[in-house]
Amino acid sequence: MSENFKKIPRMKNTRLRHAEYYGMTETFDALYAKSKENQPFKNLMHIITSEDNILLAYRNIKRNNGSATAGVDDVTIYDIEKLSTAKFIATVKKRFRQYHPRHVKRVEIPKPNGKMRPLGIPSMWDRIAQQCILQVLEPICEAKFYKYSFGFRPTKSAENAISTAASRINNNRMQYVVDIDIKGFFDEVKHTKLMRQIWTTGIQDKQLLVILRKMLKAPVVLPNGDITYPTKGTPQGGILSPLLANINLNEFDWWIANQWESKKCRSINNHYIKSTGLYSHQYRYKQLRKTSSLKEMYVVRYADDFKIFTTSRANAKKIFIASKMWLEERLGLPISEEKSQITNLKKKSSEFLGFDLKMERKGYDRVGNKKFVCHSHITEKARKRIKEQLKSQIKVIQRAPNGQELMKQLQIYNSMVIGIHNYYQIATQVNASLMPIQYQLTVVERHRFKHLSLKKRSKVHHIKDKGIQPYLRSKMTRYINDYPIIPIGFIKTRNALMPKNGVCKFTTEGRALIHQKQRSVPEWQLQWLREHPISSDRATIELNDNRISLFVAQNGKCAVMGEELILTEMDCHHKTLWHKTKDDRYSNLVLLSRDVHKLIHVTTKETIQKYVEMIKPNAEQRHKLNQLRTMVGNEAI
Repeated sequence: MSENFKKIPRMKNTRLRHAEYYGMTETFDALYAKSKENQPFKNLMHIITSEDNILLAYRNIKRNNGSATAGVDDVTIYDIEKLSTAKFIATVKKRFRQYHPRHVKRVEIPKPNGKMRPLGIPSMWDRIAQQCILQVLEPICEAKFYKYSFGFRPTKSAENAISTAASRINNNRMQYVVDIDIKGFFDEVKHTKLMRQIWTTGIQDKQLLVILRKMLKAPVVLPNGDITYPTKGTPQGGILSPLLANINLNEFDWWIANQWESKKCRSINNHYIKSTGLYSHQYRYKQLRKTSSLKEMYVVRYADDFKIFTTSRANAKKIFIASKMWLEERLGLPISEEKSQITNLKKKSSEFLGFDLKMERKGYDRVGNKKFVCHSHITEKARKRIKEQLKSQIKVIQRAPNGQELMKQLQIYNSMVIGIHNYYQIATQVNASLMPIQYQLTVVERHRFKHLSLKKRSKVHHIKDKGIQPYLRSKMTRYINDYPIIPIGFIKTRNALMPKNGVCKFTTEGRALIHQKQRSVPEWQLQWLREHPISSDRATIELNDNRISLFVAQNGKCAVMGEELILTEMDCHHKTLWHKTKDDRYSNLVLLSRDVHKLIHVTTKETIQKYVEMIKPNAEQRHKLNQLRTMVGNEAI
């Protein structure tokens, strides 16, 4: 590896790295390219049920939030990871051949407004099946989705949505915004309409469509034990639900786009710029304003929350009525009359993803006209929720029974503050929104932490946590036992990022902008590992999955000797004895050459001497050997 290559910062997208481990990248790229050409897909099940796709589904799902949550059958990921690789693959394939989803467990979680949100939790085996399907459908659908839809899509985020909305206000001078609220969107999606939309997207594998319909109609077990059979809706909590929701609303995105932004005309085209090789939309928009009566409008959507921006109230009224009718008649979605409205952004703010957006005057432009820019605050509901969450955590810290629990709860409090800052720092007025909360929390801390000797300074000057280090400069930071309580008011706004042009997880060029392909080991070695899993009786799917990660992390070399591993003479060693812990986690494994592995476990002096002479470890290698020998209960050599 050259010195120049080492200096390049390594970008890594976790899901893309997983796809590389299981050799699925080229398959997903081919699906995306075929979908771009509007070709139909009539034989997807052989990809969905391929061994590599099934193992990739396990890899992606095993550390998801909620993977430890059991469905109606009380099975969690911890039960599945104990199966052998062969048995796991055989079970998944068998379920797909005669697919019958198990009941969905209904639970209710509190919403910020005090109401309850129903969640549907499929069984663990159904979640794995959904993940297998999601991985194959995602590249097909990504090729068809509208570019300004940002919810639950790879490489897109809420930050991109806020940035795009602010750009419509700042650059396009969109003064009016149309808000149409869909009542209980996930519970109201019409199954028949959704299945037609899936077919129109190009997904025309009839076996797959039957499975999808069965998933939508899976019986739901209510908290009181009653069973219902849904006739509409996609259960929130299902892995496929966000993708299906985007498929359902993608038709609406393109309908709005084709009213103006993507409107195609015979005589008016985009202007080609020779210097950049790009096409400019501005010429087409200018001609459309002059020669047509079309309403200028732009949609920005995140899941079921969307804004339609336009220039005048007259346009906004027509867009409001037309959009409401289209959603009700075309998609069969009910609209909330109370929450749907038209907003003049110069007079009133509009809520979007926890932010209040408003046009504020800021001087004059070059020709002397008043200039308006987008100012964003944290919404009142979000500020109230933030204050209550942090006050509750302060009470938990106050009641900590011992120093260890106190430190744990302080760390949780700090992580909550950092999470709030990471999300809301793109608000232009974020400091003004959070400082009043800081003043109130300072008083609360002063009263509740009297017995903990709250201090303004600390004797400890070095905190290793890089997330906390920037906050140590603030005079608002307080300390308990020399550990900081970081202030919610110490925050500076950051410009919200627009989505990068050209970024795509399913093209070589698009991936290069966000991800660096792994070069630690050749692809043929990963393929060999996939084709030759450890097949002993005690070898689990978790062990074989982690073996691939370890091989890449160790650059294909022995963890002790640092020499390149011979694949047929490579062993996966458990740092703590497997028969005592049954622990196949990544942290408990290390890849070694076979002779080194034997040296760790042998106990007789003659055998130890034999392997030492064979391996000839230096002082550093001997130290690593002794560490591993000690962990399995053997004496150092």
